[in-house]
Amino acid sequence: MLTDFWPAEVLHHDRRGPDVAVFTCRTPRPLPFRAGQHVAIECPYVPWRWADYSVANAPRPDGRLEFHVRTVRPDGVSAALVERLKPGDTLRIGSPRGSLTLDPYSRRDLVFVTAGTGLAPAKALIDELSRFNRTRWIHLFRGEPDEAAFYDREAVDLLAQRHPWLTVTRAVGDVAALVAARGPWPDHDFYLSGPPTMVATALRRLEGALVPLSRIHFDAPAARRP
Repeated sequence: MLTDFWPAEVLHHDRRGPDVAVFTCRTPRPLPFRAGQHVAIECPYVPWRWADYSVANAPRPDGRLEFHVRTVRPDGVSAALVERLKPGDTLRIGSPRGSLTLDPYSRRDLVFVTAGTGLAPAKALIDELSRFNRTRWIHLFRGEPDEAAFYDREAVDLLAQRHPWLTVTRAVGDVAALVAARGPWPDHDFYLSGPPTMVATALRRLEGALVPLSRIHFDAPAARRP
């Protein structure tokens, strides 16, 4: 059980598919996180159980946080957040963790490789970049098993329309294979987020393409988790 947490009131909750929801909440005091990090969440419908989710926005003065959740199993935290959560509910949010954050010293272009709700940390990093970026090109690759699984398409396409430095490519199937085929990527920073199997596959393909490990960013525990 976590002892250091922030209460957060749910403001909006939208179903974006049969098993996906996007919701926003707000903490009474700002959560000290960096774009790309994740937090543990406890909801009132599954008390004393916590699950990790990435924040889908950069820090905001009003303390709002956006989360993307896909149901993993019917009796877990994810199902409660997708199917039962509603505005007015109070969540408990743990301390921020993770190292999937921007390198403050890099000026290289970026490639985000995502699958599923791995879109969330990529959106947070794009949100952060939108506040100061004028020179770096960002390529967002999204992978899903079929077309119907691409949730939040309109919001992502709107980001690309708003920011001329952002391109979005969708891949049905092996997104890591598509990224490797679109190379070479001689001078780019890579950010991998999504299911552990996808992250591990993308890591192998990028290493095979001779991308230095120092330019590949991912949360190591997620890549090792079975």
